[in-house]
Amino acid sequence: MPKTVILDEWHLTFRIPADLPDAEVDAIRAVLDDPPFLARLRTALRRVLRADPELTPVRVTVGR
Repeated sequence: MPKTVILDEWHLTFRIPADLPDAEVDAIRAVLDDPPFLARLRTALRRVLRADPELTPVRVTVGR
């Protein structure tokens, strides 16, 4: 029997204007691809989850 089961899944969608210059698109992509960005996202998510004691048993995976 599995130790955990999926209760819910959420997906983040990052949208940008269609006419954004390539240089700005590249800069945004660089941030999203940067491992420290993903680490900050995980940290923020942990803080949000800790704000609600009911979510203590919840385990979240952040990946691409």
